[in-house]
Amino acid sequence: MAGSSEISKKLEQREAEIEVINSVQKGILAKKEMQEIYDLVGEKVRFVFDAQVVGIGTFNHETNTEYISHLYEEEQLHDIPPRPIDNLRKRLIDTGEVILINENADDAWREITGEEPTVAKGTKPTKSALYVPMAAGDTVFGYITLQNLDREHAFSDSDVRLLSTMANSISMALENARLFNEATRLLAETEQRATELQTVNRISQALVSQLELDALIKLVGELMKETFKADIVYVAMYDRKTNLIRFPYEYGDKNEPRKFGDGFTEKIITTNQPLLINKDLEETRDQMKAKQIGKVTSSFLGVPVQIGGQTNGVISVQSTEEENRFDENDQRLLSTIAANVSVAMQNADAYQKLRSALDDLKAAQEQLVQQEKLASLGQLTAGIAHEIKNPLNFVNNFSELSIELINEAREELQNITIPEDNFVLDIMSDIEGNLTKIHEHGSRADGIVKSMLQHSRGGSGKIEPTDINALIKEYVNLAFHGMRASKNPINVDIELNLDEKAKEIPLIAEDFSRVILNLCNNAFDAMREKLFNVEGDSPGDNKYLPRLRVNTKHIDGYLEIEIEDNGPGIPSEIKDKVLQPFFTTKKGKEGTGLGLSITNDIVKGHGGQIDVESQSGAYTKFIVTIPYHNQ
Repeated sequence: MAGSSEISKKLEQREAEIEVINSVQKGILAKKEMQEIYDLVGEKVRFVFDAQVVGIGTFNHETNTEYISHLYEEEQLHDIPPRPIDNLRKRLIDTGEVILINENADDAWREITGEEPTVAKGTKPTKSALYVPMAAGDTVFGYITLQNLDREHAFSDSDVRLLSTMANSISMALENARLFNEATRLLAETEQRATELQTVNRISQALVSQLELDALIKLVGELMKETFKADIVYVAMYDRKTNLIRFPYEYGDKNEPRKFGDGFTEKIITTNQPLLINKDLEETRDQMKAKQIGKVTSSFLGVPVQIGGQTNGVISVQSTEEENRFDENDQRLLSTIAANVSVAMQNADAYQKLRSALDDLKAAQEQLVQQEKLASLGQLTAGIAHEIKNPLNFVNNFSELSIELINEAREELQNITIPEDNFVLDIMSDIEGNLTKIHEHGSRADGIVKSMLQHSRGGSGKIEPTDINALIKEYVNLAFHGMRASKNPINVDIELNLDEKAKEIPLIAEDFSRVILNLCNNAFDAMREKLFNVEGDSPGDNKYLPRLRVNTKHIDGYLEIEIEDNGPGIPSEIKDKVLQPFFTTKKGKEGTGLGLSITNDIVKGHGGQIDVESQSGAYTKFIVTIPYHNQ
């Protein structure tokens, strides 16, 4: 009978062992998580041995860490955090032998480990303990332990044999389950990486196609909205020069440009680290001492964007309702996208700088061409001026000599009796007056020629205090009479509003007179064009009355001259070109395009500037501003 009882007991143990192994296999086939399989094994072992404490531990040899995968004590499961492998477990690993403590547990622990016994938080000291290693090949990867908290000698030799036999059988099943779960995890990660790579490639291809920075940022925002299905998406850019954060792209929220402060965006820029908050945002915000800016959200993910080695931007996706909306995979994906965005932004910035450089080069080339034209014009002007100066000298000299001869003739006639009805003296007086006018205007023409020579050499004449109001009166009147004497005269209402506070201003009067003449002549030409182009009108009609307004204003340190006509105005697309050399809107040989350019040069030579205001079909106003001290 004893033999039969022993056989029966062995059969029961073998059935229990097989049941545990089958349970593990079923767990694997059901694709359960490893924790579920550990709990399943622990439950079966506890059932077989009716133990107070059942534990399953596994080792990570690379990190020297023990993971308590299952611990049942006093009718409940305990969650024990990972901990360093202690000396008792190291003995299991090194020897691969069973450790049985059946009495004097503390002394036995000291003898085995050379350490004082410790008790895991939430558990009690043991009276009896059995540790059986689990191995795959020669490597011990874990153990099963049975413990009793109330009595010594709780475990017999048959218990040791049975648990050892079960551990040997379970080890391979658990290792296979672990490897299966590890393979499943790696496969899932591979699929996740493949999905991320596809997303990154798609976004990268889209980014490469865009070189305009504003359009690029908008594209990034739209792609993030589509990829993460977020309630709030923004791209923030930090301008370090102005210390301002701007939001060139926003979806689901509105943030005005602001000074660099204490928001989540600023924290990301400062630390150059991603920020993932999936719950308790208010608590996290308080811990980080960050201010609430914008809408309240339940999940937040933001990553830095680097440009030129500095963190100058942030891409953020947020959920307003759902906690735990984002995970580490989302953070990795968004960080990878941000790295691609950084490269794209640098490319866009380089493209803009290149385009700006090309524009500058083009402008420099145009300026060189214009300078060459002006140089040629200066040489031509100098030659013409020299040619004109010689006959002018003859005119002036002979007019002076003729006046002297008239005076001598008048003295000779005093010695001769002349009848009262003789008009010789009157005629001589008229001739003298005409010669005086010839000399006066010849001298003025000589001054203009000298000014042309000075201008062609790039020099300037003598600057002298000038009564600007008197100068304007004289040359506006001269321009008006010159227009009236032309082949197409028009009637123009001239309004002079000259500020009496205007002081004498240092000018080269002969040069500056040309400014007034050119601006007035251009105004007359424009008003003449409008007058004759009004449909159904003629010069005698009253539907359009040409008007020229000339104002001077005394401003502290400056004099402002306004010359305004009510002509056709200047189209906005050419307004910036009217001061360029050789640019003209006049037809055929009516204009050279140099009048306003020379006018602009003269004003700049006096330290001033010309501004143009115009409304097409209504008016044109030239505003000349000159400082009172420009020597």
